[in-house]
Amino acid sequence: MLASVLLIILLSSVGAAVVIVVLFTVRRRSLTRAAGAFDCSFEPLEKPGVWRLGVAVFGVSALDWYPVFSLRPHPSFILPRADLEIVERGSPADGEEYSLLPDAQVIVCRYDVHRGSPKTIRLALDGEALSGFSSWLESAPPGANHTMGRFT
Repeated sequence: MLASVLLIILLSSVGAAVVIVVLFTVRRRSLTRAAGAFDCSFEPLEKPGVWRLGVAVFGVSALDWYPVFSLRPHPSFILPRADLEIVERGSPADGEEYSLLPDAQVIVCRYDVHRGSPKTIRLALDGEALSGFSSWLESAPPGANHTMGRFT
């Protein structure tokens, strides 16, 4: 009797773990199949040196970032295209390259400057994604990005 109860508990735990792994996999695949999706890590301001792996998706008016290890259907943060600029580009610092994807480049972005509350964020992405990110920022319609244009 006790053995059958333990077997049921064990099988239930294994089944729950399999369901969770399948949900993570399906979510990641659905995110990466979206047009304009790329792997992108970010460093939270409250935890410098700790990088979170995620998927970023280019939108019309914002960059949406989804963490890999989450089941939330909504992005964890949204970077507005209208007030976003790349401030600095570089390589990962010593020790950071082990927490990032291979060949990742680190960029520092600033946003919400024109709203009066400037924020800074560090992103790590590969060279192709960085080129796409720069092009996406520069290709905003005229007047749609306050950091680009002939009067900046």
